[in-house]
Amino acid sequence: MPIPRPLAAIVVLLLLGGTRPVAAADIAAWVYDLPRWSGNQYEARVPTLPPGTRQVYASLEEGPRFLLDDDLRSTDIQRLVGALRERSGIAVHAMILQDTRWLDDPGGARERLARVLALNRYAPDRAFAGVHVDVEPHTLEEWECGGIAERRGLVQKLQTLLTRLASAIPPPGKNGGGRLRLSAALPWWIGSLSAEIPEASPRRFFESVDEIVLMAYGDPGGPLVGGSARALLPRLEDSRLWRDIPAGKGIRVGLATYEYASAGDLLATVRELDGVLGRHAGYRGTAIFHAGGSYGAPLAASVRGLVQDGAGQPVAGARVKVGERQIATSRCGRFVFRDLPPPRADLEVGGIGLQSITVPVTGLTPGRELEIAPILVRRRP
Repeated sequence: MPIPRPLAAIVVLLLLGGTRPVAAADIAAWVYDLPRWSGNQYEARVPTLPPGTRQVYASLEEGPRFLLDDDLRSTDIQRLVGALRERSGIAVHAMILQDTRWLDDPGGARERLARVLALNRYAPDRAFAGVHVDVEPHTLEEWECGGIAERRGLVQKLQTLLTRLASAIPPPGKNGGGRLRLSAALPWWIGSLSAEIPEASPRRFFESVDEIVLMAYGDPGGPLVGGSARALLPRLEDSRLWRDIPAGKGIRVGLATYEYASAGDLLATVRELDGVLGRHAGYRGTAIFHAGGSYGAPLAASVRGLVQDGAGQPVAGARVKVGERQIATSRCGRFVFRDLPPPRADLEVGGIGLQSITVPVTGLTPGRELEIAPILVRRRP
């Protein structure tokens, strides 16, 4: 029996609705040198942004210096913000907090936010679209050496910081001006962490932020995952990440240039992620770390371990060597040795008051981190 045309049209619309296009997905990029763009540099730098870039997280800090405290620099920066919006359709977010010290100084963080808000009021046609925060408590030794209670305390400090920032952002203006959006870079594993620390769930972060940028890439020691959607999706297809995202808020996936052979490979992965993750209503696209970054860093093999003495106590400050390179264990005896030559390496462990020992490590795989059994060392009599 043929289907009447009006009914057929409804069926087609329903089918199309079931395969929702990723209309909201776009590309953001971290930019660390935007304050230095000027004159001909602007024309040269914009084309280096990833194709499809619609958002930029622009660093406004040089070490401890806050560039917006300098009136001349802030004027130049706002000109660039306006030019990117008017000439390229790119919204600029002020990246104002990039250090864990802000966990203990939320008042100082609000002062930096206040400077951004004041500039937006002064020149609304060159206004920042948002504020981006990159405070990473998981990089602290307190996190590495602490238990659940210590890590929960650090997560709560971060959320207190974000809550105080959110409370200082005024609502949309009566003249139609939009509200400054607040985003935060967070590790990809906050979903699994929330099983032990509920405060780490995206839902809790969304009580203050508008957008979460999941850092789904390796670390400064070298890429651990490798550039492909197949490698990334096991990290990202965690229902705890996508559950109960409030309307108007969302998650962006952060990728790193150095994990990809070329810009083409990176953009191919972006398209794959858009296609797979686009079915989540809260998916907002990708973010690239960072604009102007190099491509094609070789996949690194890493080893993680713990050094203990004969009594089972952690040994702080022990020396761990591979060839001419060496690192020291943390206060809880832990270490991560990165960029090792696969498939085998010999770890020489020793130090003041310790008898040296050599530990062979096998099974090192590019793009992976191997956790080994605790290394036992003897203390010298």
